[in-house]
Amino acid sequence: MTGGRAGRRAGADRSQFWQGAVLGLCIGVTLALVLGIVAFVATRPTASLAAADTPPQQAGGPVQASIDITAEHLGDLKVAVEARVSAPGSYDPITKGQVVAYTDMVAMPMMHRQGPIVMAEVAGRPGVYQAQATVDMVGEYNVTVEVKQPMAAKADRRIDVQSVSPK
Repeated sequence: MTGGRAGRRAGADRSQFWQGAVLGLCIGVTLALVLGIVAFVATRPTASLAAADTPPQQAGGPVQASIDITAEHLGDLKVAVEARVSAPGSYDPITKGQVVAYTDMVAMPMMHRQGPIVMAEVAGRPGVYQAQATVDMVGEYNVTVEVKQPMAAKADRRIDVQSVSPK
């Protein structure tokens, strides 16, 4: 009889140990997840101030085109992208360039990436290129515009798509 009691007590101790271990693991993972979410929400990527204030000629790298991006949610998960592309220094419009766009969901990088989306130059507006894209779901998207020719350049803009219908 005493051997049976000791066996049951040892089994109960082991059971309590594993319950405590699982509970501790769950609490630890939950705290790590909360900390990760707070860090993700609290930090936003920003461009370096020194790089933004220094013209491309003085930075020591190749000369890059200037790109001004406008992105607008049209409704039904459609996004219109417009890019005004100009030469550095003179800001003369760059015409007949190879310009493409990419969309990428900020919360799930590379999962909902689209592109290259070929951008067409708008007739009567030199240096202005347009394209439309349909994103996969509601959320914040990073729109990247790349000029491939005549001089390479790249710029980004964020857009928030928060409803299926237009605002």
